[in-house]
Amino acid sequence: MVELRTRRPDGGTISGNVYRIPRVFRFLCVGAVASLLQLALLYVIQLSGIPKLLANFFAFEISTQVNFGLSYLITWYDRTPERPTLRYLIGRLLGFNGMAITTLIINMSVFALMLMYVHFMIAGALAILAAATTNFIVSSRIIFRRRKGFSRGAPGGGLSRWPF
Repeated sequence: MVELRTRRPDGGTISGNVYRIPRVFRFLCVGAVASLLQLALLYVIQLSGIPKLLANFFAFEISTQVNFGLSYLITWYDRTPERPTLRYLIGRLLGFNGMAITTLIINMSVFALMLMYVHFMIAGALAILAAATTNFIVSSRIIFRRRKGFSRGAPGGGLSRWPF
């Protein structure tokens, strides 16, 4: 049986390296995964005959839940408690989904506008880009804000301590 090593030879954890990557890059990677999922779902859902605007809505909602999970575990992990309660998780999930309403309005508005001019997949990608900045700022300042005595602390690495 092969033994999987979870520690580097120097004693640090391999997964700990993820948190040394600057937050903005972690945000972009998580966003890329959620965005690709949304575009794939948009394509698949619209194949079923559902109108493209409604397909975009469903794709957005599903990818938002995945985005929350990845954001919690990767992008904002250091701003979460070591032992989060169910109440904490539900609070963050509700806050994230509340913020998603704003980004949904931005996403759907850009998608509907761009749908008149470009292919629906390009319209979907432009809509995602338009909502991403709002997502990052609201997540940083409200949903996953640093809480004194409550967060795990700032991870190491230059840009990860940048004001967000």
